[in-house]
Amino acid sequence: MEFIDNKLKLGDAWKLIDELADESTKEKFELDDILYEISMKIYEFRIKNDLTQKQLAEKLEIKQSMVSKLESGQYNPTIEQLWKISKKLGWNFKIIFGEENSKAKIWDTVDFEENLNDETDKKLETKLAVGS
Repeated sequence: MEFIDNKLKLGDAWKLIDELADESTKEKFELDDILYEISMKIYEFRIKNDLTQKQLAEKLEIKQSMVSKLESGQYNPTIEQLWKISKKLGWNFKIIFGEENSKAKIWDTVDFEENLNDETDKKLETKLAVGS
């Protein structure tokens, strides 16, 4: 940490974790990042398509409470569950699993691809701009 113009400037949080955390804690952060990326992808799909959690649950053939758990990142879905979700949403689902040459980024590990168009992007921008 350093001070610039009498304001505290925080350093890189990941660097701090790498320096201070034990391996178990680092692994927990890595898993949390993966779950966060999954939750945001599902949440963004729902918002872009102007769906409620209940409507998305019906599309995925799961309960609304499960959509809530997936979106919160507090649920660790199985590979099979993620694959089924990707099929029902029309996404490609890829997992890269191999030796680590350098620190892998989350988006290198789990990859959902959507076919989006300008209309869905505009819906998302409008919702985010309005704050809904």
